[in-house]
Amino acid sequence: MKTDLIQFLLGLWGNAPLMGAFTAILLTQVTKVPIHYFAHRTWDFHKVIDAGGMPSSHAAGVTALTVALAYVVGPQSPIFATAVVFTAIVMYDAGGIRRHAGEHAVLLNRLALEIAQSGMAVETSAAEEGERLKEILGHEPKEVLVGAVIGLLVGIAFGKWW
Repeated sequence: MKTDLIQFLLGLWGNAPLMGAFTAILLTQVTKVPIHYFAHRTWDFHKVIDAGGMPSSHAAGVTALTVALAYVVGPQSPIFATAVVFTAIVMYDAGGIRRHAGEHAVLLNRLALEIAQSGMAVETSAAEEGERLKEILGHEPKEVLVGAVIGLLVGIAFGKWW
């Protein structure tokens, strides 16, 4: 039983696309902290676990996975083809649908605040408790692009040398 677990963990460790994807995600999430500092002059270490922002860890992770797979299984592989489609969907979602959901959250939060300040009765307890919708959910196109470039570089490195 113990050797099976060790073999499994060694198999994960030797999986270049998987390790490349995790590395790209970790790298981009950690990079968000100094980028936020330079933009706002405040340290926010919560950015390491936040969704959204510069660069996109979604784009970096799926791009690194796909690029490393191209090296490991080849571009003619159905596995690579699946990863390309998966990458396109994730990047579209991160830069489009999720970003628009964040923009809607901004408007809904503003509306809830105006209703609360006007003294109108609201049937939901969320407005009374001051809960806000998360506003930064997705990415601007440039954030997706920078994440994809990071993922490309990490994917090449892991695909060639891991």
